[in-house]
Amino acid sequence: MLNKIDKTRLPRHVAVIMDGNGRWAKALGKARIEGHKQGSDVVDVITETAREVGLKYLTLYAFSKENWNRPIDEVKALMLLLKEFLMSKCQKMLDNGIRLNAIGDLRQLPEDVRSLLEQTIEATRVGKEMVLTLALSYGSRDEILRAVKQLSVDLLEKKFAPDHIDESFFTGYLDTHDLPDPDLIIRSSGEIRMSNFLIWQGAYAELIFVQPSWPEFTRELFLNCFIEYQGRERRFGRISEQLD
Repeated sequence: MLNKIDKTRLPRHVAVIMDGNGRWAKALGKARIEGHKQGSDVVDVITETAREVGLKYLTLYAFSKENWNRPIDEVKALMLLLKEFLMSKCQKMLDNGIRLNAIGDLRQLPEDVRSLLEQTIEATRVGKEMVLTLALSYGSRDEILRAVKQLSVDLLEKKFAPDHIDESFFTGYLDTHDLPDPDLIIRSSGEIRMSNFLIWQGAYAELIFVQPSWPEFTRELFLNCFIEYQGRERRFGRISEQLD
């Protein structure tokens, strides 16, 4: 299937809403955390596949701002799973030239998790092949509000004039200021909504919603998303004739 993908027409940035871990586990009579553990294994497969395809930026919606409202035992288990992921995958990221990045209100993460995350980001900073971004304690509305607040402070301190503010200038205040906008956003589990994910950045992203839950998401399904993406026409407000 890999040979069906045109390497000259790859999306530059793919973002994934990894949905359905808990529901998948519950349907099998398992604890919800078992779904998250299986989902973590899928992250490994999808990251490897993205790297193999030649994707430059992969962003995974790992833990939303709203997820803090889940039962405390589940939140603790998810934080432990995140720590295990960071500890076990750091060397693999180094070996494969992957640079780890994170977006979201990282101040909310437990101190030990945040410290390990920062260490892993620093250790993999040399990676040149692909940037893997984890959206943690992330919500797009929260991100935009934080950006507006900081922009307002800088404006009051007269660091720039109001006339300087345009889309490009504002983007510099977002968590994703050093990432290109996603070309493709994929969501698993059959849900058809954005769930407060990259609302500003995803304004012109192609959207693909797939039925399988994240623990069922496969390499083949991921490659099919690339093929479907390449079959779409991206006009950005223009008409087809203008693209020739």
